[in-house]
Amino acid sequence: MSRHPQLRLKWACDVQLDKARAAAKHFGVPEVTDDFMAIVKDPEVDLIKIATTHEVHLPIIEAAAQAGKHIFCEKPMAMRDDEAYRIMRAVRTHQVKLCVDLNRRMAPALQALKKAWQAQVAAPRHSAWRYMEQQRAMLPEEDHTHLLIRIQDESSSYGLGHLDPLTGGGEIIGESVHWLDLACWFFAPQRPVEITAWGSSRLSHGIHLKFSGGDSMTLTFSCFGTFDYPKELFEVTAKASLMRSLFFVENNYYGIPGAAAETFPMQHYSGKIKDEGFDAYLRKYEERTKDATKGLKQLEQDEPFLVDKGHKHLLDAFVQAILLDQPSPCNELDGFISTYLAQRAIESIELRQTLPIPVEKITPCIGGRF
Repeated sequence: MSRHPQLRLKWACDVQLDKARAAAKHFGVPEVTDDFMAIVKDPEVDLIKIATTHEVHLPIIEAAAQAGKHIFCEKPMAMRDDEAYRIMRAVRTHQVKLCVDLNRRMAPALQALKKAWQAQVAAPRHSAWRYMEQQRAMLPEEDHTHLLIRIQDESSSYGLGHLDPLTGGGEIIGESVHWLDLACWFFAPQRPVEITAWGSSRLSHGIHLKFSGGDSMTLTFSCFGTFDYPKELFEVTAKASLMRSLFFVENNYYGIPGAAAETFPMQHYSGKIKDEGFDAYLRKYEERTKDATKGLKQLEQDEPFLVDKGHKHLLDAFVQAILLDQPSPCNELDGFISTYLAQRAIESIELRQTLPIPVEKITPCIGGRF
């Protein structure tokens, strides 16, 4: 935000004033406060960014919307669907724009993956030597797409506030909303119709999400891993092809003649390695950590080292939506759906059952809009 050419930061706010002052000093922000209403009441403020713990999103959003401020909110938008309904009503009643920071949908690598998948589904391409079934018609389920998302993480990267049921709610509501939203964006305009989940809603878990057209997503989230290996892998299988995205830095396409690998530059890297792609990322990571004496979180603050997960692209798209009066790139309905699906996944784990996603729940009518 501090580097965006169309934004000027005025306030840094935290309930602990020393933290607000530290942020203001680091980013060159002129004003500090421990009272968010001071920002809400400032007539110069057009947009607020909420990066609090989850349980206080609602009162901040309601106050900001009533004051006519646009809102860029961290994920999850809410912890419960009743909170999400009130948020939707507030922003629609007061006609402000809200964007939820579910940034994976804006990552260049995943935008490219979706584009390649759509092209293969629209006009399938196969190598001449490939065996194709000639003795029977293709079965209906053979015409569907499956999206596999593998997340391996370190449980130590999540503070107790993230796991506290009052402030964080665990990893399904705090983290997996990212990939539930990504699947909904990827398969739109299909809607989710069925969900099955297993494991722990607090840490490691799995989720299978089925869509109205027959396509599906399976997420496996393990907190038993290590950041010595990249966290996120995405694989799409469709129309006798496999399309893979490796941690936002490289896409590979198999079974599609002439489809070359794509690489994507990192968002922040200041080392000496000039190559791009997955193997280069691993070498860059080793270069950065081999002589490190600090903890990883401190190292991240002191020496930014980030792949492009779409953060900047989502922020810029939202700024343009405000300036040009266009739809938000990830609006209050998107935020609600990811919250509702996360809740439903937790319920599926508790009941050990597959659960439906009723159409009336996934398309709430609030403020006269779906």
